[in-house]
Amino acid sequence: MKTPHRPSLLALALAAAWPVAAQQAAPAAAAAAEDDASQRVVVTASKRLEKQREVAGTVSVLSGADLERRGARDQEDILKLTPGVQFNKGDAGGNTITIRGLGTSTTNEGSGAQQGPTGQYLEDVPLASPIGKGTVYDPLTWDMDRVEILRGPQGVLFGSGSLGGAVRYLFNKPDLAAFGASLKGEYAKAAQGEGAFSVYGMVNAPLQAGTVALRVVAYDRRDPGYIDNLGTKRKDANDLQQRGGRVLLTARPVKGVSATLVASSQKTEQGDTFSVSPDPGRLEHTAPNDSRRSTTTDFYSLTIDADLGGHTLTSITGHWRNKGNNLIDDTELFASVGLPLPQVYRPQTSSQKASSQELRIASNPGGSFSYVAGVFYQTSKLGSRGQQIDPSGAFGITTLVDLTGSGGGTEKAVFADTEFQLGGGWSAGAGGRYYRTTTDSTTTGTQFGAPSNVGPLESSDSGFLPRLSFKYRFGDNMWYGLASKGYRYGGRNGPPTNDEYKSDSLWSYETGVRLSPADGLQVDLALFLLDWKDAQFTFFERIGALPNSRIGNVGKARSTGLEAALKYRASAAVDLAATLAYVDATTKAAVTIPSGGPTSIAVAPGARLPGTPKLQGTLQGNLRFAGPFGSQGRASATYAHTGDRVMFLGGNKPADAYDTLDLGLQFAKGSWTLAAGLANATNEKGVLSITGAPAGVGPFAQYFLQRPRTLSVSLRYDL
Repeated sequence: MKTPHRPSLLALALAAAWPVAAQQAAPAAAAAAEDDASQRVVVTASKRLEKQREVAGTVSVLSGADLERRGARDQEDILKLTPGVQFNKGDAGGNTITIRGLGTSTTNEGSGAQQGPTGQYLEDVPLASPIGKGTVYDPLTWDMDRVEILRGPQGVLFGSGSLGGAVRYLFNKPDLAAFGASLKGEYAKAAQGEGAFSVYGMVNAPLQAGTVALRVVAYDRRDPGYIDNLGTKRKDANDLQQRGGRVLLTARPVKGVSATLVASSQKTEQGDTFSVSPDPGRLEHTAPNDSRRSTTTDFYSLTIDADLGGHTLTSITGHWRNKGNNLIDDTELFASVGLPLPQVYRPQTSSQKASSQELRIASNPGGSFSYVAGVFYQTSKLGSRGQQIDPSGAFGITTLVDLTGSGGGTEKAVFADTEFQLGGGWSAGAGGRYYRTTTDSTTTGTQFGAPSNVGPLESSDSGFLPRLSFKYRFGDNMWYGLASKGYRYGGRNGPPTNDEYKSDSLWSYETGVRLSPADGLQVDLALFLLDWKDAQFTFFERIGALPNSRIGNVGKARSTGLEAALKYRASAAVDLAATLAYVDATTKAAVTIPSGGPTSIAVAPGARLPGTPKLQGTLQGNLRFAGPFGSQGRASATYAHTGDRVMFLGGNKPADAYDTLDLGLQFAKGSWTLAAGLANATNEKGVLSITGAPAGVGPFAQYFLQRPRTLSVSLRYDL
């Protein structure tokens, strides 16, 4: 049920705490420190040091400290804070991210083998693969420096897989000067679900003051389950445990040279699916088996910076490996395509790994001419084995599908980006990237007892991506205009046609202003138009008894929109923020989508692209006050609205608009911080994504909902 008064809850939450602020002034030191930090936000989105509000393009920066204060635990909490970004929830390792409407699928299960349209990067290392989405990394926010969300194509500087934008996660680095340590314990309880304890720790130790330091991070996060599996009679079956840690070593052996080594490992285990069916209003589903998932991601990087006097030479060596071990119940899926069986389950293992090397040189900040130029190389390998097993033997065999796949690819590129100061506040920039990609894949095995061997399939592609920009600075304000291009790998489908699907690419045109009309007030506005050519989508064809996924090209699509962001420091005690995004993403050519069955979907020009609301917005408020016993208090409220969406290309499986209200309260004194949070305070069952029968045909649907109301309490000690 809609609650039209709900947007006012933010104002009510702030008003409830206002008498405290009126009686006791906020601690000036804390407010001043945050003001100072907000003015010094420097990003590397352009692969050279640049203030956030000087970047030609839209970059949102979410600090790790602020995310922790808000109780953000993962992508579901992080990405709703950014205009124009939609988080499409899946099971562990199955989330997808849509930026500015650029998507043709909202789930990994239905996305075939093409790259995702949004790139993910850990430090400066791409977590991309030429086949499939690569590592879908959902890092813990503990001891995170910041998250940078770059909207619009980032192909010139970041390469393939960043067609619609990129999300970059950056860890806190070792402090060379001072010893430090943090320990945090947390208890979380979900509405209609169980409770769970988590623990987090960090130690920073200079091994040689000013020269070498070590930072060690460890955590054991447990999310309470809240969905019952009526088939296995297990309550709160979808519990999640995320364990891991990392070691960071920074050394400055000689003046002007620094090196940072990162070694990280994270294992995520999920007890059952996060989806509910058939009723999105009930936290339950019925399956004869729990759908268990386990994913381990290991990551290594070595970054070396050398100051050459006016220029910095940077080498980034990266390697990551991702292993999955899942057992998925497919009983309802088989029934949805006309194959009702007592039970069908899918044991599945997968392994992906990639190594990359980037070498670049960039000008240091200042001067009338700035630039970055470099070379990039990545090689990827992946392998998988999936079975579908019917213990009843209804078809005369128990192993219906047994397929083993392998493949890989390479990406080679040279890139450059420049900016010239023209005088009078004007500057112009130009850049480009020349790339060459290759892919190969092979599949062997059987389907319903018959051989199903594919490949080896090989493809290659090359091209040039340009980027042009203009800026005009007037006082503390700036106008910019930007035209840029992005791309994504193409590839080849298997038998019987062995047809090739094209690389898709797009041109992005964007203009915006960054205004500072008064002390403490910042206003950012951006208008964009994205022309998408040969947009890739997944469809299903029946080959034998089962529908098989294949990849095609839609033709043309377009996304236009407006994004706005406002920040206002009303006083030393109160700051407010708001974002708004309007996105209209539609097809521009007719396309017929096979469904793997007797019917197909005719998609007319003007059909909405899936997974993106037309209207999306947030309101945020923070209140600082003097707490009891000499503590520093802080209250926060975040309200987010997500408009209605369609979840499949063609408009079927619509999802209604939903709202989220998160509340937080903390008290800090000396080394101790006591915090409490109430996520989804109104306990709304908003639908984040939907899976179903191939291409969404038929009534079968599995709904991924936002987390129910969850209360968390934590105690942190910093040394």
